[in-house]
Amino acid sequence: MKNIILIAAAVIIGVVILIATIPVERESKRRLQRYWDRTCTGANWHSRFPDAPKDELRKFLQTFVDGFAFKDQQRLKFAPDDKVMDVYRALYPSEGWLDSLEIETFSKNLKKVYNFDLATVIDPDVTLGQLFAMIHVPNIQN
Repeated sequence: MKNIILIAAAVIIGVVILIATIPVERESKRRLQRYWDRTCTGANWHSRFPDAPKDELRKFLQTFVDGFAFKDQQRLKFAPDDKVMDVYRALYPSEGWLDSLEIETFSKNLKKVYNFDLATVIDPDVTLGQLFAMIHVPNIQN
């Protein structure tokens, strides 16, 4: 009998937590919708970095979406002027929320793929285009 009560309590707590997260997830999805509603931003990237091969632009954006656990096909939804922290805040608008280490994963990916240390970037409003330029300064003039 005692085990049944414990199991029931655990199930009830789980259901309450699940129900409590539904509005948070809906709000997060709504905030990200501005990115998902975009058409392909490849032209924006090519205009900003005309000497950059398309494959290199896609590789950089793939590094970003991998860090944030977005779908691969969403990589060209992000534009050069998008701020990394704006995307992060769309996922986590309030400080103090537990996150999934998106910034840390993106940083790790940048280090692995480009040997670039995101921690050296001082500007909290850095854009994806600025990061791409920092990584490719020796190779591409923007």
